[in-house]
Amino acid sequence: MLPIALVVLRICTLRSGPDDLPANNFLLGLVIAINVTLSISLYVTVNEATFLTATTLVIVSLAGTAGVVWVILTLMELANRFPQTLMALIGVDIVLTVLSGIAAAFTTGSEGTVSTTGASIITLLMIWNLAIFANIFKRAMNIHIGFGFAMALFVVIFSVAVSQAAIS
Repeated sequence: MLPIALVVLRICTLRSGPDDLPANNFLLGLVIAINVTLSISLYVTVNEATFLTATTLVIVSLAGTAGVVWVILTLMELANRFPQTLMALIGVDIVLTVLSGIAAAFTTGSEGTVSTTGASIITLLMIWNLAIFANIFKRAMNIHIGFGFAMALFVVIFSVAVSQAAIS
């Protein structure tokens, strides 16, 4: 698992891509399990969401992301790259979720509000997330980085919209 974590960290620094990850469904399942557990834990502790709300948000968002990525890769006749691409996206999400959780935990005020510094750090992490996703899509689909960024923005907006619709 350590070699995969190192590749994910290289992906986070734009030095690698999903093509450097193994196409292994067991490892993909393990990465998904880690992401789901970590994300639910953070939603419950940092955002003070109920377990049911947190679980719904995480599962629906993950399913939305996986569904959109699968459809796009299938339409481009690159479905064989799905496990690696999804593992890269989820691995990056794990790293950035941990960093966001740390930023929120250390910059939360006494009333439970996030300070300006914390909000700035989280905003920068969200922008970095889009850049990383753009690089992942660029490498997975052999497209220009501009199209990769458009794909990243679409996938993020879609998964947020679907998960918010699920809890409303």
